[in-house]
Amino acid sequence: MVYFSKGDRTMEGLIPLAAIVFIFGPALFIPITAMVLKHRKEMLQMELERRRLSNQEVIAQIEAIRQELAQLRDTSTQYDMSLQANLEMLQERVRLLEQQLEEQTRVRAF
Repeated sequence: MVYFSKGDRTMEGLIPLAAIVFIFGPALFIPITAMVLKHRKEMLQMELERRRLSNQEVIAQIEAIRQELAQLRDTSTQYDMSLQANLEMLQERVRLLEQQLEEQTRVRAF
């Protein structure tokens, strides 16, 4: 046994502990490292899966917006065509009224 100063008995307990660490440490280091790396790999895979699902949700939402936009375009085109048809009908009516007014003015003038 190694003797240190009279009041220093803490070193006596550290020597067997150091021996155990030096003997069994490398043997424990490899499995512990493997477990940590496996855990890290699993966590990264879970994160990638979460991101993939999130990306799929975003893509689905974008596709839904595209469909809504296409429907809105169709609706606005239909309204535009309807307004155009109504405008043409009104123009024709005004033209007919103006023509009738001209005819009535000609008849009164004679």
